[in-house]
Amino acid sequence: MVVAHPDPGSLTRALAQAAVNAAGSLGVHARLQDLYADGFDPRMPAAEVGTTEFADELTARYAAEVLAADVLVFVHPVWFFHLPAMLKGWVDRVLRDGVAYEVVQGGATRGLLRARAALVVNTANSGPAAEAYLGDPLERFWRDVVLGPAGVSEVQRVRCAPVHGSEGGQRDAWLEEVGAAVSAMLQAPAGTLTGGNAPGP
Repeated sequence: MVVAHPDPGSLTRALAQAAVNAAGSLGVHARLQDLYADGFDPRMPAAEVGTTEFADELTARYAAEVLAADVLVFVHPVWFFHLPAMLKGWVDRVLRDGVAYEVVQGGATRGLLRARAALVVNTANSGPAAEAYLGDPLERFWRDVVLGPAGVSEVQRVRCAPVHGSEGGQRDAWLEEVGAAVSAMLQAPAGTLTGGNAPGP
């Protein structure tokens, strides 16, 4: 589970904890990568460019945990209809060519991740209609650019929006929705994920 938000008291961080709790209730061990709390450096160092080496122990540990995971969960706010720079740096450094995927003959990719399912949880102030107007840049990024080429065939998304002006009851409902989505994903046979926020064809 990867969370990216600078405020430890944010709804985003609470949603990540709800995901961890849901996994724990099923006896599933969840490794939480809290990028801000861990002091992750999102900047790609020259030593990593074009290699499968990692310049620091934290990034190496992150990659090892991702490669060993059966399910991936990403929790982050939507900023300018995309993910925070901190998390983009995590993608750049952890899910690199040769680590999460490899390019094969003809320019196609072969996924190297063990996980076949992922859940993306977002907090935002704009709803699905605004994202759709822009061509769903965030959904396409996660499903088609990052996770699909890495071998993750099932990507589900939970949107928590609008956060601005939301009150306790609504936020509790979002926490429950995320917990339920994690539980369903962990218990569902591969290829059977469903849900109102699941991506279309």
